Amino acid sequence: MNSLYSPDIIGGAEISTQILAETLSKRGMEVSVVTVGAQSRSAGVIQDTVNGVDVIRLPHNNLYWLGDSKNKGSLSKVARRLIDIYNPLQIEEVRRVLRTIKPDLIHTQNLSGLGTGVWKVASELNIPVVHTLRDYSLLSPMSTTNIHPMIKGLYKQLPMKFSRGVSAVIGISSHILNKHVQSGLFAPSNKYVIPNAVDGDIRVTPKEVNTGSLVIGCFGRLESEKGVQYLVEAVKKLPRDMVQKVYICGEGGMKEQLVKDCGGDDRFVFTGKVPPAEARRLMGEVDISIVPSTWDEPFGRVIIESYQVGTPVFASTVGGIPDVVTKPEDCLFKPGDADAIAHSIRSYFGKTKEQKEELHALCLQHCQLFTTSALAARHMEVYSLILGTVLESPRTEAAQTMDAINA
Repeated sequence: MNSLYSPDIIGGAEISTQILAETLSKRGMEVSVVTVGAQSRSAGVIQDTVNGVDVIRLPHNNLYWLGDSKNKGSLSKVARRLIDIYNPLQIEEVRRVLRTIKPDLIHTQNLSGLGTGVWKVASELNIPVVHTLRDYSLLSPMSTTNIHPMIKGLYKQLPMKFSRGVSAVIGISSHILNKHVQSGLFAPSNKYVIPNAVDGDIRVTPKEVNTGSLVIGCFGRLESEKGVQYLVEAVKKLPRDMVQKVYICGEGGMKEQLVKDCGGDDRFVFTGKVPPAEARRLMGEVDISIVPSTWDEPFGRVIIESYQVGTPVFASTVGGIPDVVTKPEDCLFKPGDADAIAHSIRSYFGKTKEQKEELHALCLQHCQLFTTSALAARHMEVYSLILGTVLESPRTEAAQTMDAINA
């Protein structure tokens, strides 16, 4: 179960859920995805198939569909999320579906539009539940707006109660798992860390190292919490013989201000939002990627995507990013600090050719931890433990490494 499913994609959660569903399906498991569609209640449930996976799209049964959130105000968004806490109409839709497909196990992901009431239904039907934490939506109705602590407290009361029936909880990073457990959720659940799989071909050999002026890439939404403004400030302090070009790839509410902040510095190139293949090509061409986020990123998909094409990443030490970055002692910097970003760029620029080649090779090695094979192996183990039966899946070196992280 997830809030949205392909082709309705607004973020990494939808991509990760699709990768998981298709990976498990290809390994012989019978997988159905329950999600929320754009249709109203009168249109009923819509069923289709996406890449061999059965998809059941429930009507949104709320003020509006999650996929239409872009132009909604904060009050509307909070109201829709509050309805999600316990939406009798949606709960009955879920109950009917579960009685029809009779799953052995339910794996919930993001539950906006479905609500944690689905855990209560599963408990009533005696179906074990595994939940993956992909964002912070169980802790607050809004992630980037100041919400009164009393509202936050009331908002998580039912999720806290219903989460006691969840058999296992998975964090895509140790940070996101710990943050939810420390707030009282999933107290009796078995707890695991399984990072997202990042689909994509991995470069076979390290790319050629550039020993001259650097080309830098920054990929993602252009919003204040992504911290791109600090990258712009940092690069403006550095000479052209150190940084020759910065590709800023993405769209968002801060784009106009960022262009203005660049002050006519022609080293900055704003590409806008580009297709995934083009973004991947750019990632492979730049010398380093910078991820300057200032909020608690649950994971950091763009980091692994960069590693797959052999590009080192320097990132801020927030959220789940430290779990993802290779050589964190060298490749992390303080969030919201232009001087710290500039220091990281100088540090890479000053490395010898051999040191750069070693870092590039580590990137290709590190991204092996985030393959679909590693993802399948770890999930099959969790399912086996919950169901009390052995589900066959080949072990991988990456899965064994994740055992060490969970230990």
